[in-house]
Amino acid sequence: MKFVSSKTIIKSLINENVEFIFGYPGGAVLHIYDEIFKSGIKHILVRHEQAAIHMADGYSRSSNKIGIVIVTSGPGYTNCITGIATAVIDFSSIIILCGQVNKNLIAQNSFQELNNLSISLPIVKQFYSLNCYYNIPYLIKESFINTSNYINGPIIINFPKDLTNFENIVRYKYPIVFKKKKKILNNFFFNINNYKRPIIIIGGGFFKNKKKKKIENFILNTKIPIVCTIMGIGRINYRKFNYLGWIGMHGDAISNITLNFADLIICLGSRLDDRITNKPELFSPYAKILHFDINDNSISKTIFCDFFFKKINSIENINFKLNKKWWKTILYYKKKFIYNYKNSWKNCIPQQIIEIIFYLSRGKYFISTDVGQHQMFAAKYYFYNYKRFLTSGGLGTMGFGLPSSIGIKFANKNNNVLLITGEGSFQMMMQELSTCKQYNINIKILNLNNQSLGMVKQWQELNYSKRYSNSYINSIPNFKKLINSYSFFSFNFYNIKLFYYFFINIVKKDLFCFINIYININENVLPIQITNKSVSDFISFISKKKI
Repeated sequence: MKFVSSKTIIKSLINENVEFIFGYPGGAVLHIYDEIFKSGIKHILVRHEQAAIHMADGYSRSSNKIGIVIVTSGPGYTNCITGIATAVIDFSSIIILCGQVNKNLIAQNSFQELNNLSISLPIVKQFYSLNCYYNIPYLIKESFINTSNYINGPIIINFPKDLTNFENIVRYKYPIVFKKKKKILNNFFFNINNYKRPIIIIGGGFFKNKKKKKIENFILNTKIPIVCTIMGIGRINYRKFNYLGWIGMHGDAISNITLNFADLIICLGSRLDDRITNKPELFSPYAKILHFDINDNSISKTIFCDFFFKKINSIENINFKLNKKWWKTILYYKKKFIYNYKNSWKNCIPQQIIEIIFYLSRGKYFISTDVGQHQMFAAKYYFYNYKRFLTSGGLGTMGFGLPSSIGIKFANKNNNVLLITGEGSFQMMMQELSTCKQYNINIKILNLNNQSLGMVKQWQELNYSKRYSNSYINSIPNFKKLINSYSFFSFNFYNIKLFYYFFINIVKKDLFCFINIYININENVLPIQITNKSVSDFISFISKKKI
């Protein structure tokens, strides 16, 4: 069967069961857009190309599907760079179809022509540039295999406009691409009983392992203390007695203390970045590190790992004798360092707000966050199931929340989606309210409004003697009027009791609702690690230490 080359692109996507494409049209991709119009694929028109990447990111992370994006050449593609960098650090499966000028105009400073390869090479998993329209089916098939094979990540396909026009006829045959065989490491034998204070770290890559059930059995049967990274939140059942919480700069006190005094760290799918380790020279000084990760680049990146394995074979056969003294110490510190913030039924306390939402929703919401104090409150006080917590954990992209929430809703139509954001982050991508209106996207938005850039202000308070340089926002819009201009519901709250009774009534309803809560501007995220110290040196609710 013969198709024009632009139709071959769409036909290839249909054969991969693509339901949605997120994008923004432009001259270099109009041939493809014309075929989208004729096809059954639903195109979601964003208001900014960066939002298209975040939507595809949220769509992919909250499902087992691959997010597809289409943008035009030049500024259309460069607007995607922040989103692509977000996706590559958090290992999201995205394919970006990028337009390009005609082949004979490339490298001539043509209108809307840039060297996309040079711009994006450090932040993509793979970059393909189409040089012959006969290769279209193969490139798309290869991209779908590569973006979901072993290490996920964004893939770019660069389409010169003249190779997608109606004059190019392709004899379409769905290509067969064989996966390359990977060498499997032999079973390892590790005498875990030589160590008395082990701990397991669960990272974001934990559930990407095909042997996750065996790993879960090993974790639960050995009764070894478990902690997770912020990207690993929800990867293990929070109700398990040996789950302590998450680690890192704003992680739980008991988790960081246990990590610091461990003599064996079993790391599953985490790259142990600087937000986990604090000062590398002081990180877990008594511990040997046993690291499992399919990504070679994640090994010994910040911290030297004593043992490294790509594959986990027969891990469920490892036996470990429970060390009662180790657990007695952990339980002592767990009782000492509890979340003892002061509840109030008058003022709006962000920790209490998140706990109310968890209680009323019974943990069934998909939660997306932006980046800042609200992100940490959401991670600490709401308990998650697998793939229910989406955040920009690696790059820390403000503006990620709203478009990713839209993507989550497209992938999970019958589920409630809640965006937890702050006024600084929300204003970065608030133009996507228009996308919500066009496609009737019903998400709930909780804006924890402290009238400042909360995380920046907290750092300035602790590290810069309360010199608040440009951390206060003096021109915040009237969110109620803004949201109402899109014909959406919007509510302001200054009292947590009123919010509680309001949320009871909407918790199960599928509607768009913007909830603007004015919280205490002096409320900080605690505990917080002290800069350039060990992971167990932190300021907590009961600590009197100062930096």
